[in-house]
Amino acid sequence: MLYVNFHLIMLPECKISFKTAKRWESPLTKQSPKKVVSSLLLTLVIVLLLSACSSKSGTNNAASPSTTGELPASSGNTEKVEINWVMAADPDKKAWQDSVIASFEASHPNIKVHLENIPYDQFDQKLTTMISSGNAPDVWNPNQADSGFATYMSMGAIKDLTPYIEKGVPELETMDKDLLNIYRIDGKYYGIPLVSNATYLFYNKDLFDAANIPYPTTDWDDKTWTYDKMLEIAQKLTHDVGDIRKQVFGFSSNLTANAMAWSFGGDFFKPEAYTTGVMGEPDLSNPKNVEALQYNLDLIEKYKVSPDQQTVAASAQLGDVFMTGKVGMFINGGWGLGAYEKADFKWGVAAVPYKDGRKVTLYVDPWSISASSKHPDEAWEFVRHLANPAEGGGAYKYMNEVGRTPADSSLFELWYEKISKQINMDKNDFKQVHEGSIKYGREAENHLIVKFNTILETMNQTMSSVWNGRKTLDTGLKEMDQNLRSLNLK
Repeated sequence: MLYVNFHLIMLPECKISFKTAKRWESPLTKQSPKKVVSSLLLTLVIVLLLSACSSKSGTNNAASPSTTGELPASSGNTEKVEINWVMAADPDKKAWQDSVIASFEASHPNIKVHLENIPYDQFDQKLTTMISSGNAPDVWNPNQADSGFATYMSMGAIKDLTPYIEKGVPELETMDKDLLNIYRIDGKYYGIPLVSNATYLFYNKDLFDAANIPYPTTDWDDKTWTYDKMLEIAQKLTHDVGDIRKQVFGFSSNLTANAMAWSFGGDFFKPEAYTTGVMGEPDLSNPKNVEALQYNLDLIEKYKVSPDQQTVAASAQLGDVFMTGKVGMFINGGWGLGAYEKADFKWGVAAVPYKDGRKVTLYVDPWSISASSKHPDEAWEFVRHLANPAEGGGAYKYMNEVGRTPADSSLFELWYEKISKQINMDKNDFKQVHEGSIKYGREAENHLIVKFNTILETMNQTMSSVWNGRKTLDTGLKEMDQNLRSLNLK
């Protein structure tokens, strides 16, 4: 009987070699049945060992991230995974969405991204339904809904991203840490910032030039640039009110009633509402709140330098009233930098008028992953791609193609250069406007207070009657206070 003695040697790459006690020959060269059988048995053992080793090696590669924390594009698993990406519908973003999906799928052939764009006014309802039915999207921006990040956090709908971040993420090395920490709750990260939109005073250069009026200042600390001064300029710009074809208004804004209060140093809510996420008891009677709202009401009713709600609603098909070219100054969020690129008039940005205690809204939106995602690792790879500031990465393209304010520090100089050329404005002046807004900015209410969509709807119902002159400001504030308290939000 022939005995074959061999030793199994495992190498780092899981290669296998065999040492025999004596040199053996191929069964094809010998005709001994015993030798043939023994050799066949030995061959079978080798095949089985190699198969097991190969299987084990493939499993390790699929389960373990690389040293950068990113899953390899091809991990040995040929099964194609589909993740769902949900955004609020915006025609300005469609080309960017298609581009970023294409580049991601090219580098991650085993991951397919399904995009669902939901109309903004349906976003809250649809998203809540998806979450409650167990069909939450894998990747989404909680702040694209009025209810906001705080609401979805309270629902337990957002996944903790800390384990991924702690492995090291090259794409986040130049991310502004203050922005990243906005979505750090109790030491855990729940979102990766995608934009840091600020608030500006947009102005129509053509209307200013026609009236021979100097452009508003870019210096947020210029104390001569007051709301009284802005009213004075608005009056000079306003003419032919009532004649739909010829009328020009000096000023309008896209601010909520509470944001108006912020700009005068007031606030509808107490400080703890923004730290606990619970609205608590409103503080509407604050004198600064009253001053702010009365000022904006007087712009419409007394001075007639601002359009009423009917006029604003009629311009909705153009995006907002500023796009009509019939408004001299307009306070709005930084998304206007991209939206107004299509305007048929020249425009610029300036500082919001000075007021002691003035604050303006910052809109720092994150990419988040659903806590119930069935493919969190693949979703994280897509978030990394969306946050990548390198040329060709999602964040770079978002800044360059959509025109939104980046959250990554490495992109700001490129962004200043791009936008200043786009609006024919000195780069340093534009930079001063943006940095001033950040200096005097605070995070949006719906990002921090739970169920803010319900709160906002309640406020708007009352304020609509005030702006239209059907109720006095005093009556409106008393009614709003009662309605907000009746919500009994805990």
